[in-house]
Amino acid sequence: MGQLAVHGPGDALLITADATQESRSPSMDVLVLGGQPINEPVAVYGPFVMNTKAELAQAFEDYQAAASAASRPSTSASRSARGGRRRVDASDIVT
Repeated sequence: MGQLAVHGPGDALLITADATQESRSPSMDVLVLGGQPINEPVAVYGPFVMNTKAELAQAFEDYQAAASAASRPSTSASRSARGGRRRVDASDIVT
């Protein structure tokens, strides 16, 4: 899905696409950002972008906790019986 590229001074960027795309992604979106490099590591997991795997795991856990709170059943036992979400830790994240 998403890709990250870092270009330096004088680099050129040429973006092309086939006239038709495969059915699971029928259109192409391109986002190009510019600015000064921050010279920090980048770790990505789904829509989350942080500096470290540990920060990603914490962000994902915070997101899941907020989503769970919004749709929490009356007891935690009923959630467990229905197969609650799996906890994500740093070993699950590929950078």
